[in-house]
Amino acid sequence: MIKYFLFQVILGFCLPALLFAESVTLKSGRIIEGKILEETDQYIKIQVEDRAIYYERRHITSIEATPQEMVVSPKEDALLTDTDYLKEGLKYGAEARFEEAEEAFKKGLAVKADAHNLREVLKLINQLKSGSVKQAYALHMFKGSNYLMNRQFEEAIPEFQAALKMDPNPDLYYYLGVCSYSLEQYEQAIDYLQKAAAEIKDDNEIYYNLGISHYALRQYPQAVGYLQKALEIDPQDADSYGVLGTCHLILGQKQLAKEELSKSIELFRKQGDYLKASDVETFLKQVK
Repeated sequence: MIKYFLFQVILGFCLPALLFAESVTLKSGRIIEGKILEETDQYIKIQVEDRAIYYERRHITSIEATPQEMVVSPKEDALLTDTDYLKEGLKYGAEARFEEAEEAFKKGLAVKADAHNLREVLKLINQLKSGSVKQAYALHMFKGSNYLMNRQFEEAIPEFQAALKMDPNPDLYYYLGVCSYSLEQYEQAIDYLQKAAAEIKDDNEIYYNLGISHYALRQYPQAVGYLQKALEIDPQDADSYGVLGTCHLILGQKQLAKEELSKSIELFRKQGDYLKASDVETFLKQVK
């Protein structure tokens, strides 16, 4: 399974160096105004007065921005990351240029040998070469994954649905769930993710995504159940602790919420993600 942990993928091949945002509207209704210093598929970095703040895209409803400086030059090979090679390979795969896709994926593994997603897409290449999957199926998978990688969720869905008709692979329900969540089709996301969970018992990301889908619907008790299941599978999941703590806070279990939010901060720091740790810490300080 290719992992899309809502969302640990980077948008496009090049990033804008600087944007000016008239306003960033959060799903809570809060509006942030300032300069966007950096954008990825996972977060934006916005300068508000004299402070740089990070916001995850899953908490953002809309961004109104006027570009000031556009795309930077493509990176040299020596500067490419494993994610860059993954995106390059998916693009080739979506064009049925499978040999070039394989070469890109192998270059990515040379950068990071334990890159899970690269290993997964190479499996698909090898299955295609051995004849265990049809080219049409592989093409749908690559097209869908390439669209998903570039946040083209509406385009990704029919590709994954077409692949599903050819092979009832439960991973496809996960991808469809991610796309549906991203399009704010939360009930549809839950339906797909439950089908994935019925077949894949030990994947914490499926349960995390079920949890945040119920959270988006304000179904907090259901969200708690799935987030707890995610943590049973992976007790080091800082994201799940963060959302779980927020759920318990909403449900009036303040002490438990504080403990879970504190655990989220601890794990983010342990993982070296000090930005997320800072965000959760700021939120926790507001809990009285």
